[in-house]
Amino acid sequence: MIRKTLLSVALAAACSVPAYAISVDDISQLGNGLQVTYGVLDNTQDDWRTFRGEISFTNTSAKELPASGWAIYFSHIRMMKTLATPALKVTHINGDIFKLEPTAHFTPLKPGDTFHFEFDAGDWQVAKTDVMPNWYLVSEDAGQEVTALIASTSNKINGKVPVKPSEELPFVADFDSPEKWKRYGSNLITDYYDPFTAQNRFARNADLSVVENIRGVIPTPASITIGTDQVSLDSSWVVVFDNGYEEQAQYLANQLGLSTAAWSPQTQKIIHIGWGQIAIDGNNKWAEAYQLDVDSAAEIISIKAVDEAGAFYAAQTLLQLKDGQAIPAASVVDAPRFAYRGLSVDSSRNFRSKDSILQLLEQMATFKLNKLHLRLADDEGWRIEIAELPELTEVGANRCHDLTGTQCILPFLGAGPDGTTESNGYYTAQDYKEILRYANDLNIEVIPELDMPGHAHAAIKAMEARYTNLMAHGDIAGAEQYLLTDLEDKSDYLSVQMFKDNAMNVCMDSTYRFVDTVVANLVSLHQDIQPLKKFHFGGDEIAGAWKDSPICQDFIANNSDGINSVADLSRYFVERISTITANYDLNLGGWEDGLMNEGKVYPRAQLANTKVSGNAWQNIWEWGVADRAYNLANNGFDVVYNQASHMYFDHPYEPDPNERGYYWAPRFTDTRKTFGFMPDDLYANADFTRAGAPITKEQVIDAASVKSLTRPEKVIGLQGSLWAETVRTEEQFEGMVFPRLLGVAERAWHRAPWEADDLAKVVVDEEARKADYNHFANLVAQKVFPKMEAAGIAFNLPVPGATIKSGLLQVNSPFPGLAVEYSTDNGNSWTVVDLQAPPTVTSGVKVRSVSGERTSRVTTVR
Repeated sequence: MIRKTLLSVALAAACSVPAYAISVDDISQLGNGLQVTYGVLDNTQDDWRTFRGEISFTNTSAKELPASGWAIYFSHIRMMKTLATPALKVTHINGDIFKLEPTAHFTPLKPGDTFHFEFDAGDWQVAKTDVMPNWYLVSEDAGQEVTALIASTSNKINGKVPVKPSEELPFVADFDSPEKWKRYGSNLITDYYDPFTAQNRFARNADLSVVENIRGVIPTPASITIGTDQVSLDSSWVVVFDNGYEEQAQYLANQLGLSTAAWSPQTQKIIHIGWGQIAIDGNNKWAEAYQLDVDSAAEIISIKAVDEAGAFYAAQTLLQLKDGQAIPAASVVDAPRFAYRGLSVDSSRNFRSKDSILQLLEQMATFKLNKLHLRLADDEGWRIEIAELPELTEVGANRCHDLTGTQCILPFLGAGPDGTTESNGYYTAQDYKEILRYANDLNIEVIPELDMPGHAHAAIKAMEARYTNLMAHGDIAGAEQYLLTDLEDKSDYLSVQMFKDNAMNVCMDSTYRFVDTVVANLVSLHQDIQPLKKFHFGGDEIAGAWKDSPICQDFIANNSDGINSVADLSRYFVERISTITANYDLNLGGWEDGLMNEGKVYPRAQLANTKVSGNAWQNIWEWGVADRAYNLANNGFDVVYNQASHMYFDHPYEPDPNERGYYWAPRFTDTRKTFGFMPDDLYANADFTRAGAPITKEQVIDAASVKSLTRPEKVIGLQGSLWAETVRTEEQFEGMVFPRLLGVAERAWHRAPWEADDLAKVVVDEEARKADYNHFANLVAQKVFPKMEAAGIAFNLPVPGATIKSGLLQVNSPFPGLAVEYSTDNGNSWTVVDLQAPPTVTSGVKVRSVSGERTSRVTTVR
């Protein structure tokens, strides 16, 4: 019965394509000529349960859009609920994929005509990037289903993507009223956020100022003194090294264009790298610590380090101090605050190329980050080659219009009918090994994550495709070997991202056979390059799966492992994953909600791994969930602080509809906020609810079940995260990560004297924090940005602050020293603002930040 079901379902899906009747030529013309406009009308209509939007179709082609025989497929991140027209029907397919099709009431759309309708959808949309591109038409010609991209929703020109594609989503209307950019309704919650004006930004930056001849290093060393003298490097300098430090010496020599030697030649001009004990505040440091001395008189640079990593980080400090060929006299003693200093990259929702990851690793190393948490599987994509299971990448790494799911997964997140270079792709075994080698050279550990049992739609569909193929060839045992689906499961659920089928069935042995095979492959890929230490299983956001699975019902009724209900199955899964990974001598990582259920932490003693860590992320202050990090740590789990309020880089930089990103936790997160995070007093970071109402540490503690951290030694570090639902291009990716990642690097490496400390009962010194950020921001603008520019990193350029006082244009920036331009002719020409001689302007002048050939969003000074 089970074997027959999936095969018949797949065949039925393949045969259920509507009998459309538009020719290939006609549908292509309609795709090129159908102008779509999408607008949000009101997010406040019923206290966040729904928002009202509108869609218009204008036929600019020479072909009529007929009364029937077509459908439009599109991605929509909110549940489309009702249409205010009887002429169209909307159907939720899966995930964010919806289908619009005409009913008997639809009248053909003739050339030049427009069809307009309103709709209600769940929750809200207050940002332009909530709307996904690449809508497409579907019809049938000669018995074959055909598709046509709707060009007006795409960045393609004449069917081709330009060399530098635009991502301005021109078919999305402006958010030009409070009803469009605010959430909720006044009866329930007040949304305090409005887009910043130029004057708002000017006031926010008022405590910042340009520091001339700024000097320093990011992240800040434990102790640093920079003198006025300097040494000048030339080809006569040699990098010499003690035994065990050859690789670090060669790395530094390559960066400086120098030679290396294993002994000191007969010259004063040497950079010596060797072992040395490092003490800070009287305490010996045993990992990643170093001492750097630049003696300008003796023309000797000395690096002492407790290990190879320390020598590597000393080199990074030296390279940051270098200005041209000059290096100032300096003395630095340094060691990291945390052993774990990371970034997690979602390469599943939209794919990050191998070259992009290699470039990212370079920047991470520059700022002494040492963990790349690489999310390689999610609902929308499987991104790592597994030799025994080629379907994972053949099907799971590609998106296209295939309702059977046997050739690809559906084109989620605006991938269009044929997918895109961002939606499709994976790391071959050789790609991944190249990433590992480069990371290893840069002292960065790669931690692979394959999210399970939830967020697993891509893997599930790939294994169903495998099952269907093998069943068609009569290989029953092979078909069932890695199946992740109970084919008789009637569970009705929707994940947060609206998937109906994204949870592996945890009651089936084939699921654990699948996991074992995948983990074994990862171990093999890492072997002899960077042996795998930790497998991250994700575990987050499991929807209401399995409740109507006959296999699970039988398992619960007959097991002897203390599984009494569906609610116990997640814990059972984690224990099984723990055993599998421990058999490979691996530690285990998961997101916080993968290690607990309904606030109850799973027993640490039941997990077989030597170390189990949780990424604590969910801390919407007013929800009473900010205590999850403390709860895990107090119960014996290692904890990585990964709080969405400060370290989720998928959030916008500003509360503006034109800023990229989701906003489900804070409305926005800028670099200053990330820089200001205080790990030693987690609740002291409380600032605002997600609606913008002030909230205090005391209010958060009152709502928390766990009031304090009793095992601070279990907090092992900090991590930033970039989720990629709205991030398609490399430029977008780099802009969302940089410069915010520098704030994570600063706090993970260096404990500032202004920080609050809950155990010591020390409160934050706000004035000292402001002064420290001013120094940091000047370094970023004047030292870091130019180097990133030279490296081709498309860091985010902030919109400047501006105001007009006595007819003079005053401007500032969250990164003092960054150039600001103004225009008095509506953007036709631009001039750099001279801060010492402000120009005379009138209301309506436009301003923008500029760096090289790149510019920020434009703001108008009213």
